[in-house]
Amino acid sequence: MIRFVFRRMWNRKWMIAGLLIGNLLMIAIAAAAPMYSEAIMQRVLTRNLSDYLAENNRYPGNLSLESAYRKTYLDKKGGPNLTEFPLEELLLENEVEVLYEITAYYRESLQVKPLPAAQDQEGLMIKLIAYSGVQDHIQVVNGALFSGEISDNTFDVIVNEKTFMTNGLMLGQEFELSALKDENGTPYRARVSGIFQNPDQEDLYWTSDPEAWSKVFVMDEGLAKELFCGKENDKQGFSATWTAVLDYTALTPDTAAVLLESTQSARERFKEMGSRGLNANYEKVLKEFAPLSKKLNTTLWVLQVPVFILLAAFIFMVSGQLLEMEQNEISVYKSRGAGKGQIIRIYFLQSLVIALIGILAGIQLGGLICRVLGASNSFLSFVSRAALPVKVTPLALGLAVGAAFTGVCTMVLPVFKFADVDIVSHKRKKSRTKKRPWWQMVFLDLILIAVSLYGLYQFEQQREYLAQKVLDGAALDPLLYFCSSLFMLGAALFALRLFPLLVRLVYKIGEKWWSPAAYASFLRLLRAGGNQGFILVFLILTVAMGIFNAQAARTINTNAEEKIRYAVGADLVVQEVWDDNQNPMEASGMAEPSAQAGQSAELVYQEPDFGKYQEMEEIESVTRVLVEDDISLSVDGGKLTDVTLMGIHTKEFGQTAWFKDSLLSAHWYEYLNAMSQNARAILVSSNFREDYGYEVGDVISYRNDSGDAIKGVIYGFVDYWPSYAPVSRTKGSDGLYRETKNYLIVAHLSQIQSAWGITPYQVWIKTKHGSSAFLYEYAEEKQMEFALFEDCAAQLVALKNEPVFQGTNGILTVGFICVLLLCSVGFLIYWILSIHSRTLQFGIFRAMGMSMGEVVSMLTIEQIFLTGGALGAGTLVGSLSSDLFVPLIQIAYSASDQVIPLEIVSQSGDYVRLFSVVGCVILVCMVILGILISKIKISQALKLGED
Repeated sequence: MIRFVFRRMWNRKWMIAGLLIGNLLMIAIAAAAPMYSEAIMQRVLTRNLSDYLAENNRYPGNLSLESAYRKTYLDKKGGPNLTEFPLEELLLENEVEVLYEITAYYRESLQVKPLPAAQDQEGLMIKLIAYSGVQDHIQVVNGALFSGEISDNTFDVIVNEKTFMTNGLMLGQEFELSALKDENGTPYRARVSGIFQNPDQEDLYWTSDPEAWSKVFVMDEGLAKELFCGKENDKQGFSATWTAVLDYTALTPDTAAVLLESTQSARERFKEMGSRGLNANYEKVLKEFAPLSKKLNTTLWVLQVPVFILLAAFIFMVSGQLLEMEQNEISVYKSRGAGKGQIIRIYFLQSLVIALIGILAGIQLGGLICRVLGASNSFLSFVSRAALPVKVTPLALGLAVGAAFTGVCTMVLPVFKFADVDIVSHKRKKSRTKKRPWWQMVFLDLILIAVSLYGLYQFEQQREYLAQKVLDGAALDPLLYFCSSLFMLGAALFALRLFPLLVRLVYKIGEKWWSPAAYASFLRLLRAGGNQGFILVFLILTVAMGIFNAQAARTINTNAEEKIRYAVGADLVVQEVWDDNQNPMEASGMAEPSAQAGQSAELVYQEPDFGKYQEMEEIESVTRVLVEDDISLSVDGGKLTDVTLMGIHTKEFGQTAWFKDSLLSAHWYEYLNAMSQNARAILVSSNFREDYGYEVGDVISYRNDSGDAIKGVIYGFVDYWPSYAPVSRTKGSDGLYRETKNYLIVAHLSQIQSAWGITPYQVWIKTKHGSSAFLYEYAEEKQMEFALFEDCAAQLVALKNEPVFQGTNGILTVGFICVLLLCSVGFLIYWILSIHSRTLQFGIFRAMGMSMGEVVSMLTIEQIFLTGGALGAGTLVGSLSSDLFVPLIQIAYSASDQVIPLEIVSQSGDYVRLFSVVGCVILVCMVILGILISKIKISQALKLGED
């Protein structure tokens, strides 16, 4: 049976190759999604935790539990067990790698008196602490390490150099601990036995730098337990902290989710036990990471659904084509006594062999797809990035097996229809006139279009609700993507319904002038029926999905990039730290009373050198921009506060700032030109006119926080302006976002400075090549300090590396490549079968006097109608789908700080790239077909016909 199956597969190697490619792609894409998600989220998780370390100077893997113990707690057995490490259960549950487990017992604000008492030396308020394993992480530089013994109520302690020097201590000096007494009421004494230091500044054992301690005594852990934790000493109040230092680089997305949940439940449990609290440095990062991971997984799956459907349809269609070719053989088997079960078993074994090969190669191909996803920068565009740490996960393996099982079912399902047909029924069926396809009779194409448009209508009605969900971190509803796929499929089927009508129309127009070759081509196109529908649908869907994916990716990327550019305002926006004449004591509110009683001195700033920016060769243009957010002005019915004032130099600002021309009714240069005509001219935001009824030419007076007023004449109203957000969205305690209007005044910087003096301003920079590395190097060399530093290029790079955007671009690209490959295989299968089935016909045409050139022209006409018609229909379907569905899909990638309106973006370069790829594929297929045609031996075809 196995040998028989392999022999049959070899005889139909072209069709089997098509089935294998379809199954291979289905398995690879199914396996790639979880592998990519795991790899990219692992990178994001590790990067976010590392960023937390850099920004907060706190190790993100620290997990600590703190409890305070008093006699009442001990009597009630409250708090964690002192003889155990209470975090052990939490750590074992999550199987996280623990670098250190540290226990600390301590007393804070402990009064100590030096012995013998000296008149010139006051008592100290110190912290007495004991660490587990501390001796392995310190170096005693003077004196000796503490001992674990107590003699004459005296025990040893060690101190760091800062504590030793700041407090004027001496080695061997003793201190009386009046708050710590033995059972007889005699105070304990601490003797300074040595000075220690931290030999390794990168040692993760220390949750705080011991070199910074100023009043800390460190004692032996065992002795601390004896003094503090024994039942006979339960009157001594103390605190305990248990710290687990986790290896955050070993955290995976799966373990991170479990660890976060376990940490939150453990906090409640310890809180009930009377603990002060459970603190986890990683908790904030993991809370932000969880919704991102969920959103990425949902996005990947919903983007892959159309590809899975198309792959399943391809496998089903190729299986049907294969069974139609083998119907004669199946009928012969049936007539010779073979049962339906035997025939199904033959094809089941064949499908199983294809699926097994697909699993073995598909998982490897899935890893390659992951790398494509990781290198994707936009649709059909790739950049060089560090390779993702791809590995085969159990989920990926399970999904690969599931995809293989789906492929087997899809290949075996059509067999049930063909396995019941014997030779007589088969011959009778061939002699009958072919009916219209079932989907045309039930109007499936119109049903799919109607369902998709109804879904689109419903989503349009819920646009605000969808945007709210996305702002809360949810992915867009998968049904929206499904509706777009249904629309493209329905439109492709509808185009296939119209195709015969179009061919018949063209045929009728030139019926009197067509050559015999053209006449034969039209007859073939009109009578081919369902065979040519296979390739037409796939060509239409290939082009449509390519256009849809290209526009979706371009729209998503362009809108996100423009949002960043608009919010920043220029390539670089910086503001140096300005020196002023303010007394540091006054700044902290601790000035002398006499100084406060008098009139405060005027605040004067020292302006940094602006000329250095003008001299940098890498800068194309630079301008000064004053931004004040605490401006007030009087309006009818009250007073407006927190108005934003922007002071600019009109010419420099126009040359430097980034602004999208279509955001205003007229080019924004016209507003700058109008403003430049009058020193008091100002522009104000349009919402100011809408809310308070001001018009062009009106005069308003605006004031700074000191009450100094400037009058301005309104020369125009703007809906948008570089870096200006007309509305701010903030999330309330109820989880809903609320909008707050922002008002803007744009005035001349020189006018503001002449009235209010020179105050800290921003420097907006436009670079020549978009790179900002030169300023980083210059700032590091000159030791410059910045109060504000916004780098547009850095934010754009971060956007491209953002998992959801990267995954979206990658999936759209991979999906198109898969569809293109399927289309190529289907194209070749159709034409190879068509040419082989028409070999006798070609021979007859040649015998009737038709030249080889006419035979080629006949095939060329068929290609023009089939391929050209499909490309045209695909372009129309793709463009229409983009116009309908991309605006809603774009909502999934908007943010709470989205200011400028979203719009559909298409570029001619995308179409050139798309049709170049499709054209190259069709050209290759045509070359292969040409080679096959050239090898046809017409004389043998005629001889076969005579036989």
